[in-house]
Amino acid sequence: MKYYQNPPELNRSRKFPDNLVCAHDLLLKAKNGEKGNRKVERYAVPAFNVTTFQGINAAVEAFEILGASGLLAFSNSALKHFGRGDAVAGLAIASQYVETLAKTSTVKLATHLDHGDYMSETGRKVVQAAVRNLTSVMADNSTDKAAGKPTSLEDNIGLTREVVNMAHPVGVSVEGELGVLAGEEDEDTRAEESTYTNPVELEQFLKGTGVLMLAPTIGTKHGPNKGKPGEKVKLNIQLAHELLKIADNISDDIVFVAHGASTLYGEVVAYATERLKQLGGHHTDRTKWSEFVGTDWEQIKGLIGAGFCKINTDTENRQTYLAALLGAVAENAAKIDIRWYDNVTTRALTQSYLKKLILAGDYGVWHEPRIDVANFKFEITV
Repeated sequence: MKYYQNPPELNRSRKFPDNLVCAHDLLLKAKNGEKGNRKVERYAVPAFNVTTFQGINAAVEAFEILGASGLLAFSNSALKHFGRGDAVAGLAIASQYVETLAKTSTVKLATHLDHGDYMSETGRKVVQAAVRNLTSVMADNSTDKAAGKPTSLEDNIGLTREVVNMAHPVGVSVEGELGVLAGEEDEDTRAEESTYTNPVELEQFLKGTGVLMLAPTIGTKHGPNKGKPGEKVKLNIQLAHELLKIADNISDDIVFVAHGASTLYGEVVAYATERLKQLGGHHTDRTKWSEFVGTDWEQIKGLIGAGFCKINTDTENRQTYLAALLGAVAENAAKIDIRWYDNVTTRALTQSYLKKLILAGDYGVWHEPRIDVANFKFEITV
Protein backbone atom coordinates (compact mmCIF):
# COMPACT_ATOMS: atom_id res chain seq x y z
CA MET A 1 0.00 0.00 0.00
CA LYS A 2 1.50 3.38 -1.02
CA TYR A 3 0.72 5.06 2.31
CA TYR A 4 3.19 2.83 4.13
CA GLN A 5 6.21 4.41 2.47
CA ASN A 6 8.21 6.95 4.46
CA PRO A 7 5.73 9.32 6.11
CA PRO A 8 7.34 12.75 6.61
CA GLU A 9 8.81 13.33 10.05
CA LEU A 10 7.61 16.25 12.16
CA ASN A 11 9.77 19.30 11.40
CA ARG A 12 11.06 20.27 14.83
CA SER A 13 13.11 23.22 13.57
CA ARG A 14 9.95 25.26 12.88
CA LYS A 15 9.72 28.26 15.21
CA PHE A 16 6.22 29.53 15.95
CA PRO A 17 5.65 33.13 17.11
CA ASP A 18 6.65 34.01 20.67
CA ASN A 19 5.57 31.32 23.17
CA LEU A 20 3.62 29.09 20.79
CA VAL A 21 4.78 25.51 20.13
CA CYS A 22 3.31 22.45 18.45
CA ALA A 23 1.11 20.36 20.74
CA HIS A 24 3.29 17.27 20.40
CA ASP A 25 6.20 19.07 22.09
CA LEU A 26 4.07 19.61 25.19
CA LEU A 27 2.71 16.05 25.19
CA LEU A 28 6.12 14.45 24.82
CA LYS A 29 7.36 16.38 27.86
CA ALA A 30 4.36 15.03 29.77
CA LYS A 31 4.97 11.44 28.64
CA ASN A 32 8.62 11.71 29.69
CA GLY A 33 7.77 13.42 32.99
CA GLU A 34 9.73 16.59 32.22
CA LYS A 35 9.16 19.75 34.27
CA GLY A 36 11.86 22.36 33.87
CA ASN A 37 15.11 20.56 34.69
CA ARG A 38 13.35 17.98 36.83
CA LYS A 39 12.23 14.45 36.03
CA VAL A 40 8.88 13.50 37.59
CA GLU A 41 6.26 10.84 37.05
CA ARG A 42 4.26 10.90 33.83
CA TYR A 43 1.50 13.50 33.69
CA ALA A 44 -1.04 14.69 31.12
CA VAL A 45 -1.86 17.95 29.37
CA PRO A 46 -5.60 18.75 29.42
CA ALA A 47 -6.80 20.06 26.06
CA PHE A 48 -9.49 22.61 26.84
CA ASN A 49 -12.11 23.05 24.14
CA VAL A 50 -12.72 26.79 24.08
CA THR A 51 -15.70 28.36 22.33
CA THR A 52 -15.41 32.04 23.33
CA PHE A 53 -12.76 34.69 23.99
CA GLN A 54 -13.83 34.43 27.63
CA GLY A 55 -12.89 30.75 27.65
CA ILE A 56 -9.50 31.52 26.12
CA ASN A 57 -8.82 34.20 28.73
CA ALA A 58 -9.77 31.90 31.62
CA ALA A 59 -7.63 29.04 30.32
CA VAL A 60 -4.53 31.19 29.76
CA GLU A 61 -4.98 32.66 33.25
CA ALA A 62 -5.03 29.14 34.71
CA PHE A 63 -1.95 28.08 32.71
CA GLU A 64 0.01 31.08 33.99
CA ILE A 65 -1.09 30.65 37.61
CA LEU A 66 0.22 27.08 37.58
CA GLY A 67 3.17 27.38 35.17
CA ALA A 68 1.39 24.74 33.11
CA SER A 69 1.72 23.61 29.52
CA GLY A 70 -1.28 25.17 27.79
CA LEU A 71 -3.31 23.45 25.10
CA LEU A 72 -6.29 25.25 23.55
CA ALA A 73 -8.52 23.16 21.27
CA PHE A 74 -11.06 24.49 18.78
CA SER A 75 -13.90 22.41 17.39
CA ASN A 76 -15.49 23.12 14.02
CA SER A 77 -18.63 24.50 15.68
CA ALA A 78 -16.55 26.75 17.97
CA LEU A 79 -14.68 28.12 14.97
CA LYS A 80 -17.98 28.87 13.23
CA HIS A 81 -19.01 30.78 16.35
CA PHE A 82 -15.81 32.84 16.29
CA GLY A 83 -16.24 33.46 12.55
CA ARG A 84 -20.00 34.28 12.52
CA GLY A 85 -20.78 31.02 10.74
CA ASP A 86 -17.51 30.72 8.80
CA ALA A 87 -15.06 28.25 10.40
CA VAL A 88 -12.14 29.36 8.22
CA ALA A 89 -12.65 32.99 9.22
CA GLY A 90 -13.01 31.86 12.82
CA LEU A 91 -9.63 30.15 12.63
CA ALA A 92 -7.93 33.37 11.66
CA ILE A 93 -9.72 35.38 14.36
CA ALA A 94 -9.18 32.91 17.22
CA SER A 95 -5.56 32.12 16.35
CA GLN A 96 -4.64 35.81 16.10
CA TYR A 97 -6.19 36.40 19.52
CA VAL A 98 -4.14 33.58 21.08
CA GLU A 99 -0.99 34.85 19.34
CA THR A 100 -1.55 38.24 20.97
CA LEU A 101 -1.85 36.65 24.43
CA ALA A 102 1.20 34.47 23.75
CA LYS A 103 3.41 37.54 23.30
CA THR A 104 3.37 38.17 27.06
CA SER A 105 2.75 34.62 28.28
CA THR A 106 4.90 33.06 30.99
CA VAL A 107 4.26 29.54 29.64
CA LYS A 108 4.27 27.67 26.34
CA LEU A 109 0.94 27.41 24.48
CA ALA A 110 -0.31 25.20 21.66
CA THR A 111 -3.42 25.60 19.50
CA HIS A 112 -5.20 22.55 18.13
CA LEU A 113 -8.02 21.77 15.69
CA ASP A 114 -10.33 19.20 17.29
CA HIS A 115 -12.10 16.63 15.08
CA GLY A 116 -11.04 18.03 11.75
CA ASP A 117 -11.87 15.66 8.89
CA TYR A 118 -10.36 15.40 5.45
CA MET A 119 -13.31 13.74 3.70
CA SER A 120 -15.74 16.52 2.87
CA GLU A 121 -14.88 19.61 0.84
CA THR A 122 -15.69 21.83 3.82
CA GLY A 123 -13.66 19.66 6.17
CA ARG A 124 -10.63 19.80 3.89
CA LYS A 125 -10.79 23.59 3.74
CA VAL A 126 -10.91 23.84 7.54
CA VAL A 127 -7.97 21.45 8.02
CA GLN A 128 -5.91 23.29 5.41
CA ALA A 129 -6.67 26.60 7.14
CA ALA A 130 -5.80 25.05 10.52
CA VAL A 131 -2.38 23.99 9.23
CA ARG A 132 -1.80 27.62 8.25
CA ASN A 133 -3.10 29.13 11.51
CA LEU A 134 -2.68 26.64 14.37
CA THR A 135 0.21 24.60 15.74
CA SER A 136 -1.55 21.20 15.73
CA VAL A 137 -4.48 19.53 13.95
CA MET A 138 -6.64 16.46 14.40
CA ALA A 139 -7.39 14.47 11.27
CA ASP A 140 -10.45 12.50 12.38
CA ASN A 141 -11.20 10.27 9.43
CA SER A 142 -12.45 7.32 11.47
CA THR A 143 -16.10 8.05 10.68
CA ASP A 144 -17.83 9.00 7.44
CA LYS A 145 -20.23 11.60 8.85
CA ALA A 146 -22.26 11.85 5.65
CA ALA A 147 -22.85 8.09 5.50
CA GLY A 148 -23.06 7.70 9.27
CA LYS A 149 -20.67 4.75 9.43
CA PRO A 150 -17.01 3.97 10.20
CA THR A 151 -14.54 4.39 7.37
CA SER A 152 -12.37 1.52 6.19
CA LEU A 153 -8.87 1.24 7.64
CA GLU A 154 -7.40 1.94 4.20
CA ASP A 155 -9.42 5.14 3.75
CA ASN A 156 -8.64 6.30 7.29
CA ILE A 157 -4.92 5.76 6.69
CA GLY A 158 -4.98 7.43 3.28
CA LEU A 159 -6.89 10.53 4.32
CA THR A 160 -4.92 10.98 7.53
CA ARG A 161 -1.65 10.53 5.66
CA GLU A 162 -2.64 13.39 3.34
CA VAL A 163 -2.87 15.67 6.36
CA VAL A 164 0.49 14.43 7.73
CA ASN A 165 2.11 15.07 4.34
CA MET A 166 0.86 18.66 4.50
CA ALA A 167 1.37 19.41 8.22
CA HIS A 168 4.55 17.66 9.40
CA PRO A 169 6.94 19.44 7.00
CA VAL A 170 5.81 22.82 8.41
CA GLY A 171 6.11 21.73 12.05
CA VAL A 172 2.39 21.22 12.75
CA SER A 173 1.69 18.04 14.73
CA VAL A 174 -1.14 15.72 13.66
CA GLU A 175 -3.54 13.63 15.75
CA GLY A 176 -5.34 10.68 14.18
CA GLU A 177 -8.21 8.53 15.45
CA LEU A 178 -8.62 4.76 15.21
CA GLY A 179 -11.99 3.37 16.26
CA VAL A 180 -15.27 5.21 16.85
CA LEU A 181 -16.18 7.17 19.99
CA ALA A 182 -19.86 7.33 20.90
CA GLY A 183 -21.75 10.36 22.19
CA GLU A 184 -22.34 13.93 21.06
CA GLU A 185 -19.72 16.63 21.58
CA ASP A 186 -21.55 19.26 19.53
CA GLU A 187 -23.71 19.47 16.42
CA ASP A 188 -20.74 18.57 14.23
CA THR A 189 -19.39 15.58 16.20
CA ARG A 190 -21.67 12.70 17.16
CA ALA A 191 -21.87 8.91 16.89
CA GLU A 192 -24.36 6.38 18.24
CA GLU A 193 -22.00 3.55 19.17
CA SER A 194 -18.35 3.03 20.08
CA THR A 195 -15.95 0.53 18.59
CA TYR A 196 -12.72 -0.30 20.42
CA THR A 197 -9.43 0.25 18.64
CA ASN A 198 -8.21 -3.00 17.07
CA PRO A 199 -4.62 -3.75 18.17
CA VAL A 200 -3.98 -5.58 14.89
CA GLU A 201 -4.85 -2.43 12.94
CA LEU A 202 -2.90 -0.08 15.22
CA GLU A 203 0.55 -0.86 13.85
CA GLN A 204 -0.70 -0.50 10.27
CA PHE A 205 -2.29 2.85 11.06
CA LEU A 206 0.71 4.31 12.89
CA LYS A 207 3.24 3.19 10.29
CA GLY A 208 0.99 4.16 7.39
CA THR A 209 0.16 7.65 8.60
CA GLY A 210 3.21 8.73 10.57
CA VAL A 211 1.06 10.44 13.22
CA LEU A 212 2.70 10.97 16.61
CA MET A 213 -0.60 11.66 18.40
CA LEU A 214 -3.32 9.02 18.33
CA ALA A 215 -6.81 8.89 19.80
CA PRO A 216 -7.60 5.19 20.39
CA THR A 217 -11.09 4.29 21.60
CA ILE A 218 -11.10 2.49 24.93
CA GLY A 219 -14.53 3.31 26.39
CA THR A 220 -14.67 7.09 26.85
CA LYS A 221 -17.68 8.97 25.51
CA HIS A 222 -18.50 12.49 24.38
CA GLY A 223 -21.17 14.61 26.06
CA PRO A 224 -22.65 15.16 29.53
CA ASN A 225 -24.15 11.68 29.92
CA LYS A 226 -21.29 9.19 29.76
CA GLY A 227 -23.16 6.46 31.65
CA LYS A 228 -25.98 5.79 34.08
CA PRO A 229 -26.41 7.91 37.24
CA GLY A 230 -24.85 6.20 40.25
CA GLU A 231 -22.57 4.00 38.15
CA LYS A 232 -18.90 4.66 37.47
CA VAL A 233 -17.78 4.69 33.85
CA LYS A 234 -15.40 1.79 33.22
CA LEU A 235 -12.61 2.16 30.70
CA ASN A 236 -10.60 -0.63 29.08
CA ILE A 237 -7.29 0.14 30.79
CA GLN A 238 -5.89 -3.28 29.87
CA LEU A 239 -6.44 -2.56 26.17
CA ALA A 240 -4.82 0.87 26.62
CA HIS A 241 -1.61 -0.74 27.94
CA GLU A 242 -1.66 -3.29 25.11
CA LEU A 243 -1.93 -0.49 22.56
CA LEU A 244 0.89 1.46 24.24
CA LYS A 245 3.29 -1.48 23.89
CA ILE A 246 2.58 -1.64 20.17
CA ALA A 247 3.04 2.12 19.77
CA ASP A 248 6.27 2.23 21.81
CA ASN A 249 7.74 -0.51 19.64
CA ILE A 250 7.26 1.80 16.66
CA SER A 251 8.38 5.02 18.36
CA ASP A 252 8.69 6.27 21.93
CA ASP A 253 7.53 9.65 20.60
CA ILE A 254 3.97 8.42 19.99
CA VAL A 255 1.48 9.67 22.58
CA PHE A 256 -2.18 8.81 23.10
CA VAL A 257 -5.17 11.11 23.41
CA ALA A 258 -8.29 10.54 25.51
CA HIS A 259 -11.44 12.06 24.04
CA GLY A 260 -14.57 12.37 26.17
CA ALA A 261 -12.43 12.74 29.30
CA SER A 262 -14.53 15.26 31.18
CA THR A 263 -15.15 14.41 34.81
CA LEU A 264 -18.13 15.60 36.85
CA TYR A 265 -17.61 17.92 39.80
CA GLY A 266 -20.14 17.26 42.55
CA GLU A 267 -19.75 20.77 43.93
CA VAL A 268 -20.81 22.21 40.56
CA VAL A 269 -23.94 20.04 40.40
CA ALA A 270 -24.88 20.93 43.98
CA TYR A 271 -24.31 24.64 43.35
CA ALA A 272 -26.35 24.63 40.13
CA THR A 273 -29.33 22.71 41.50
CA GLU A 274 -29.48 24.96 44.58
CA ARG A 275 -29.48 28.09 42.41
CA LEU A 276 -32.17 26.61 40.20
CA LYS A 277 -34.33 26.18 43.30
CA GLN A 278 -33.69 29.82 44.24
CA LEU A 279 -34.71 30.91 40.76
CA GLY A 280 -37.80 28.71 40.74
CA GLY A 281 -36.28 26.61 37.98
CA HIS A 282 -38.35 23.82 36.49
CA HIS A 283 -37.99 20.42 38.13
CA THR A 284 -36.92 18.83 34.83
CA ASP A 285 -33.85 21.10 34.69
CA ARG A 286 -32.73 19.97 38.14
CA THR A 287 -33.34 16.38 37.09
CA LYS A 288 -31.10 16.84 34.05
CA TRP A 289 -28.31 18.11 36.28
CA SER A 290 -28.67 15.09 38.57
CA GLU A 291 -28.41 12.78 35.54
CA PHE A 292 -25.11 14.17 34.28
CA VAL A 293 -22.40 11.47 34.43
CA GLY A 294 -18.71 12.16 33.87
CA THR A 295 -15.72 9.85 33.55
CA ASP A 296 -14.37 8.76 36.93
CA TRP A 297 -11.00 10.42 37.57
CA GLU A 298 -9.37 7.20 38.81
CA GLN A 299 -10.10 5.74 35.38
CA ILE A 300 -8.46 8.73 33.68
CA LYS A 301 -5.41 8.29 35.93
CA GLY A 302 -5.18 4.74 34.65
CA LEU A 303 -5.07 6.08 31.10
CA ILE A 304 -2.28 8.53 31.93
CA GLY A 305 -0.19 5.57 33.05
CA ALA A 306 -0.89 3.98 29.67
CA GLY A 307 0.56 6.87 27.68
CA PHE A 308 -2.54 9.08 27.38
CA CYS A 309 -0.84 12.47 27.73
CA LYS A 310 -3.58 14.60 26.16
CA ILE A 311 -6.98 14.50 27.86
CA ASN A 312 -9.73 16.40 26.08
CA THR A 313 -12.00 18.39 28.34
CA ASP A 314 -15.13 20.32 27.43
CA THR A 315 -18.37 19.31 29.15
CA GLU A 316 -17.21 19.92 32.72
CA ASN A 317 -16.22 23.48 31.83
CA ARG A 318 -19.57 24.17 30.14
CA GLN A 319 -21.28 22.91 33.29
CA THR A 320 -19.15 25.16 35.48
CA TYR A 321 -19.89 28.19 33.32
CA LEU A 322 -23.63 27.54 33.42
CA ALA A 323 -23.62 26.95 37.18
CA ALA A 324 -21.79 30.25 37.74
CA LEU A 325 -24.20 32.10 35.46
CA LEU A 326 -27.16 30.70 37.39
CA GLY A 327 -25.48 31.89 40.59
CA ALA A 328 -24.93 35.37 39.18
CA VAL A 329 -28.55 35.68 38.08
CA ALA A 330 -29.79 34.35 41.44
CA GLU A 331 -27.59 36.90 43.22
CA ASN A 332 -28.55 39.90 41.13
CA ALA A 333 -30.85 39.43 38.14
CA ALA A 334 -31.17 43.20 37.68
CA LYS A 335 -27.47 44.00 37.38
CA ILE A 336 -27.30 45.93 34.11
CA ASP A 337 -23.62 45.32 33.54
CA ILE A 338 -22.65 42.51 31.22
CA ARG A 339 -19.05 42.73 32.44
CA TRP A 340 -20.10 41.69 35.95
CA TYR A 341 -21.71 38.47 34.69
CA ASP A 342 -18.71 37.94 32.43
CA ASN A 343 -16.30 38.27 35.36
CA VAL A 344 -18.29 35.84 37.52
CA THR A 345 -18.36 33.15 34.84
CA THR A 346 -14.73 33.73 33.82
CA ARG A 347 -13.56 33.27 37.42
CA ALA A 348 -15.52 30.03 37.59
CA LEU A 349 -14.03 28.78 34.33
CA THR A 350 -10.54 29.55 35.61
CA GLN A 351 -11.29 27.53 38.74
CA SER A 352 -12.50 24.60 36.62
CA TYR A 353 -9.37 24.72 34.48
CA LEU A 354 -7.13 24.92 37.56
CA LYS A 355 -8.77 21.83 39.06
CA LYS A 356 -8.26 19.70 35.95
CA LEU A 357 -4.67 20.88 35.44
CA ILE A 358 -3.80 19.98 39.04
CA LEU A 359 -5.50 16.58 38.78
CA ALA A 360 -3.57 15.85 35.57
CA GLY A 361 -0.24 16.90 37.13
CA ASP A 362 0.22 19.72 34.60
CA TYR A 363 1.77 22.38 36.83
CA GLY A 364 5.28 23.65 37.55
CA VAL A 365 6.34 22.83 33.99
CA TRP A 366 7.56 26.31 32.96
CA HIS A 367 7.74 28.01 36.36
CA GLU A 368 6.68 27.33 39.92
CA PRO A 369 2.93 27.61 40.61
CA ARG A 370 1.72 30.89 42.06
CA ILE A 371 -0.73 29.11 44.38
CA ASP A 372 -0.47 26.30 46.91
CA VAL A 373 -1.40 23.38 44.65
CA ALA A 374 -1.76 20.88 47.52
CA ASN A 375 -4.39 23.02 49.25
CA PHE A 376 -6.27 24.30 46.20
CA LYS A 377 -10.05 24.29 46.70
CA PHE A 378 -12.42 24.63 43.74
CA GLU A 379 -15.10 27.22 44.50
CA ILE A 380 -17.72 29.13 42.52
CA THR A 381 -18.12 32.61 43.96
CA VAL A 382 -20.28 35.59 43.01
